[in-house]
Amino acid sequence: MKKGLYISLLCVLLSILLTGCVRQTIDPSPQELMGFREDVLAAYDEAARLYDWFDLAPVPLGESVSVVEGRCWVLDINITSTKELRSRLEEVFTSELAEEIFNKVPDQYRDFDGKLCAILGGRDTNIYLLDKTVQAERISEDRWAVTLTFWADFEDSHMVPVPGTDFSESYPIATAGYSTTTIYYERTPKGWRFTSFCPSDALDLEAETVYTFDYAQGLREDSSDWELICYLLHADGVFAEGAFYRLYQRFLERPGDVLSSLALLDTAPYEASRLNSLIAGPGYEAAYEDEAGRLAFEEAVRRCVPANEAERAVLIKIQGAYDSVLRQEQAWTDLRNLRFSFTVPNTAVFTLGPQEGAFPWGLALDAEPVLVFPAMDGFGPCYEAALDAVTLEYTVNPDDGTEVLYKMTTSDPRVSTDSGISVGDSLARVREQYPDIVPLDWYAESGLAYVWEPGGDAYCKHIAFFTQDDIVTGIEIENLMDGRLLE
Repeated sequence: MKKGLYISLLCVLLSILLTGCVRQTIDPSPQELMGFREDVLAAYDEAARLYDWFDLAPVPLGESVSVVEGRCWVLDINITSTKELRSRLEEVFTSELAEEIFNKVPDQYRDFDGKLCAILGGRDTNIYLLDKTVQAERISEDRWAVTLTFWADFEDSHMVPVPGTDFSESYPIATAGYSTTTIYYERTPKGWRFTSFCPSDALDLEAETVYTFDYAQGLREDSSDWELICYLLHADGVFAEGAFYRLYQRFLERPGDVLSSLALLDTAPYEASRLNSLIAGPGYEAAYEDEAGRLAFEEAVRRCVPANEAERAVLIKIQGAYDSVLRQEQAWTDLRNLRFSFTVPNTAVFTLGPQEGAFPWGLALDAEPVLVFPAMDGFGPCYEAALDAVTLEYTVNPDDGTEVLYKMTTSDPRVSTDSGISVGDSLARVREQYPDIVPLDWYAESGLAYVWEPGGDAYCKHIAFFTQDDIVTGIEIENLMDGRLLE
């Protein structure tokens, strides 16, 4: 009884020890696993090179062999016979697979006069294939799965008749997307060998993740997120505008789904600039939305929880694009506003637009504002503050109480515009800084006024230079709010 118990305990102990040994083999450290993965990827590269000699193009060839018509010497000095070539295959493939590969093209290679010869030529590679990416994952102690992702990228065009005319227009046709194939690298009695394989250009154009678009027909409304992304890879101009906005709207509705689809591009070999603009698309679109649209985007970002590093990188790019456009817009706004400003030495730079707080806006201004117009019909009251060097006019927004500076005038030579023009400067100097000024003889009480009103983003803002004998006698900077001096 004791002997039986001893044997049982010994078996249990051996079982635990053996299990521990196996676990150490199956679960190597991250550093070891990374090393193994690099070895597997290197083995794949060598195997793909050999496989292509039988599927795509023969071994690099030397001078033609006139005695053996249509054949050439093989350049690889390490392979001098069909036996050595077969042996090379069996170093990376199982014997059965090596035999199958060797016989893919009967009589592809022959021995002649002590040298290895090969048939000239080969097949053309898949024109729809852009490139492939390779990933290796250990699925058991003795087996690795090598996943090959083949990326499609092809563009052509065709002529489409214009209805009601004798003309035709050129429209692009493009293929994009990817297909995957998994092959296996396994431990055999002869060492690690590939037990399955595929061509280096095995893109499956029938895969559900590969699409061909005729841009004359547009994109279906019920297209998947990935289909929409593939469409945008080749969309440009008018073809891209609506599609990018659709991707943005889907991000607002289902940020996690769109993030997951965009993350598929993480290892894609498409042109970097094209990928970056596509991935960041929802952020760019959101930045040009109104306040409600921007708030909706920011809420979508808060709801979005990346599932992996690829998704986290995509979310960072989307948020970065959004922040970048907003910063740029603010910088341009500041620059545009600065053009409509007065610099008063030892006092302040006064700029049209909303001011911080209530007059005197945190500045040491010695003036009492005077009511010019009372509030009426949805407009707030207007005030005038006469300083020593400049007179300011501002209104109070009835909705939030913000004070908005809408007009400034000066006749003091110490005050200057952002371009350095002051009272006393010549008209010639004004023209140097504001070459597109327009004379208005009805806008000045005496002399002549020259008005700079750029329109565009500034729209209703202008600067008027009042002159006499071609010398500036006064300057006015004003935002008419609802109209322009120049039409």
